Amino acid sequence: MAKIEPVHLAGVTVSSISLHNEDFIRSKDLRIGDTVLVERAGDVIPYIVKAMDELRTGKEIPIEFPEYCPVNDTDQPVKLIQLPGEAAWRCPSCVCGRQNLEKIIFHVSKDAMDIEGFGKSIVEKFMGLGWIRDMSDVYRLDYEAIANLEGFGKKSAENLRAAVDKAKKNPIHRLLHSLSIHHLGKKASKLIAEQIHHVLDLKEWPVERFLEIRDIGPVVAENVRQWFDNPENIAMLKRMESYGVNLQQTEEDKAPEISENGILSGKTILFTGTLGTMGRKEAESLAAKHGAKNISAVSSNLNILVVGENAGSKLKKAQALGTVEIWSEEEFLAKVKG
Repeated sequence: MAKIEPVHLAGVTVSSISLHNEDFIRSKDLRIGDTVLVERAGDVIPYIVKAMDELRTGKEIPIEFPEYCPVNDTDQPVKLIQLPGEAAWRCPSCVCGRQNLEKIIFHVSKDAMDIEGFGKSIVEKFMGLGWIRDMSDVYRLDYEAIANLEGFGKKSAENLRAAVDKAKKNPIHRLLHSLSIHHLGKKASKLIAEQIHHVLDLKEWPVERFLEIRDIGPVVAENVRQWFDNPENIAMLKRMESYGVNLQQTEEDKAPEISENGILSGKTILFTGTLGTMGRKEAESLAAKHGAKNISAVSSNLNILVVGENAGSKLKKAQALGTVEIWSEEEFLAKVKG
């Protein structure tokens, strides 16, 4: 992030500008103390076009990037690495515990295992007390001890227990995403979960098996392969299972059955607004079962827009296109239920 003297530009005052990564900074030869040319890309996003070389005085300071992990506070410095094709520098063998802490914070987060009330501060507190060392320890906490902690109490401890017990039943696509395997996002996790009966099936998969799944590329395949080659990771998953965490494919993990002759076969569909009788995921699954392909944006490729309450810009865009069929939720249900 570049911090600049505030400048009025196209109706706003700009003082912070994203620099993206090291490659961007080096390509622009940016230095601390530079005068820079700034524009708003698309009249929206502040962007540094270039440094004004002719205005340099010699006092500008080249930006130096760390050679060793800057977070590690132990006496074992770890040299950073840069993977081929990536701009980011990474700590390949964390010895200070910060990576593990961040992985556990993500593991319990809403995007991952969604353990309500288990926030960053609680993870840090429990790790400081020695109660959590890895992800598996989240599922074997001593709730009586938690109830006696300052700021908790019996009710808070029971609420946390209920949230953890609920998370144990999660579909395995959430668990896979929660493991912080590099590049394994939500979509890839779901695609893999559709293909396995048990999470530990993956330790037997060669890279080629991952590549058989559409939209799974070689980078994700290799990263997942390496993660499941690590005996410590396998042992952690086995501990999780022994504590009651689900590692078996659930109904939610299975690929939706698609009818080739369904009423919506060959159609693309998009839901917008708040539906009254079902959730968005349920509606998308129902559409897929009847042959439709769910897409995420209004474009010339969209055939049907199903509109719920408080539909916004997507409805206006679809109306402007003039080629999209616009259905109410009731019309959609009438179509799929015959």
